[in-house]
Amino acid sequence: MDNIFTKIDNYNHNISGFNPIGSLKNISIWRRYIFILTIASAFFWIILGFESTWSQISIYMQSIPVFLIGQTSFTTIQAQVASSYGLGQHLSTAVIYGICFLILSIHLEKSGITKSMNFFFSTSISLMSVGIYEILYNILYSTLQNQPWAFTLAWKQGLNISVFAFFTIIGAISLIYLYSLNFKPHFSKITLILLFGSIITYALWVFFPFSTTSLAIQTTSGLWTSTNLFPQTMYAINLNPTSGIAIGDAFFVQNNLLHFINVLNKVFVSFTILSLILIRSKQK
Repeated sequence: MDNIFTKIDNYNHNISGFNPIGSLKNISIWRRYIFILTIASAFFWIILGFESTWSQISIYMQSIPVFLIGQTSFTTIQAQVASSYGLGQHLSTAVIYGICFLILSIHLEKSGITKSMNFFFSTSISLMSVGIYEILYNILYSTLQNQPWAFTLAWKQGLNISVFAFFTIIGAISLIYLYSLNFKPHFSKITLILLFGSIITYALWVFFPFSTTSLAIQTTSGLWTSTNLFPQTMYAINLNPTSGIAIGDAFFVQNNLLHFINVLNKVFVSFTILSLILIRSKQK
């Protein structure tokens, strides 16, 4: 079939010895790259702590040159890293989505979807999983923690919501295209178990039955206090809700059990979506 993916795979023109789109068809290299990132994320997740984040890795990377020329000490770097604990994108997220990408890419290859087509669909469908999860999260957080800015089209959060929606739409279009190629969605007992796990962990998270630390933050509109519904270990609070800018400042409240429910929920939701999109040929 002579489609855009076939044209990409057959494109062999070099520019000064470099093939600008050649990397798109080398899915094995991409899987190796994602595998390395996933292993590295898992390693630092273990080393830096249960709620460690990419922000901490970023501090280490930015501090290395300064440390090597003697303008800072390792103790200072460690203090900066510790201050960012729990703030930002968790390393556990990279591990979960990395594993999902690898499983999906290998499954698509076994189903006959290879090279650039594999890269495109593995990426777009993996991003769809991210988009679905983040949109659901922001709806719940916005509603249950009285932070309406979290689900709005106002700048800057509106950009995030638009990106998540774009991820979801592109993934959905990819699935429709795959179904047009005589593939069908996958639904099994495992899918049901994962779906049940997703619902249970959402319920545990929203109606968290154990003790949590209440957070009270002064904003320009008055005192905001966290609710008991959908508690967080990292709250993003808009300190100036009347400014018209939808952006939150991060506040960390450590609770390993709550974070465990969060991680477990992301695992169940991500793998539920993954299970549904492990397509099968209609001819089988």
